[in-house]
Amino acid sequence: MSTNKRGIDPAIIAALIGVFGTLCVTVISIYANRALSQPQPPSPPPTVVMPTWTIPPTATITDTPAPTTTVPVGDPTSTPAPDTPTPEPTLTPVPPAIGADWVNGCISVRWRPYPDTVQTTASNGCLAQPLNLSEPVNLFFTENGSLKFVVTRTFETAQVYGLFASLPPNGTVHIDTYLRRLQGGEIWMGVFAEPNIAAQGLVAAIPPGENMRKRELVQKKMPEEVEIHRLETFAEDPTQDPPRYSIVFEIANGEVRIQKLRDTEFTVVPLPSAQPWLFVGYRVTDGNNRLDAEFLNLLVQAQ
Repeated sequence: MSTNKRGIDPAIIAALIGVFGTLCVTVISIYANRALSQPQPPSPPPTVVMPTWTIPPTATITDTPAPTTTVPVGDPTSTPAPDTPTPEPTLTPVPPAIGADWVNGCISVRWRPYPDTVQTTASNGCLAQPLNLSEPVNLFFTENGSLKFVVTRTFETAQVYGLFASLPPNGTVHIDTYLRRLQGGEIWMGVFAEPNIAAQGLVAAIPPGENMRKRELVQKKMPEEVEIHRLETFAEDPTQDPPRYSIVFEIANGEVRIQKLRDTEFTVVPLPSAQPWLFVGYRVTDGNNRLDAEFLNLLVQAQ
């Protein structure tokens, strides 16, 4: 024998690998056939799919929202506001006409106190009574359908007090006067171009005296207060107490005059104004004055 070692022949190794592969394939085939010969478990039953129904949505009821002013009433997203009562209109009473006011116990706000610095209050178209035209007390008030005044005081200077009211540009004004006492001052009734005794106009004045049933009637041209006519006259009814005197002014074509009084024609005085004003009141003199009289039966007729 040789001393050199010899390796394993490659042919032998290849034969061994072939044998080993054959055995593996055989074993796998046996196990596969055995598995196929075993009974298979039953298939699960088919899943039944139930039909589905669509349920309509249920309306959701929510609280009614508060009325809103941002969305006009009537829009789908708005809630109508509750009915609001309509306030009753405030009616301003129509002031009574001059003349008709006295018979109803009212001095209409159509009258303007003179002097015009007098502070007045009014209600329902009537001035608050008694109407105080100066300090100390110097009052006008209504009683038994007439406008009355009583003056019992001493004045330091002459002064005129009374009321102005607008007249139609053409027409007549009838007014009566009751006299009870006339000492120191004069009764004035007149028509002026403006509500101011400093304006042009005509005044019928009854001067002071003791005999109330027989008085003088003096026509004065204003504002100069110039006497242009003086007439002695009697009360309308000498038996009436207190005695009553009547005056009628005629206004036409920018002039004013007093109607014939016991067959005496009074002078016509220019009246340069489209808006004449009636004045009723009195003039006091410096010193002691005692006047108690009233105006009534005022009737204004436009032409």
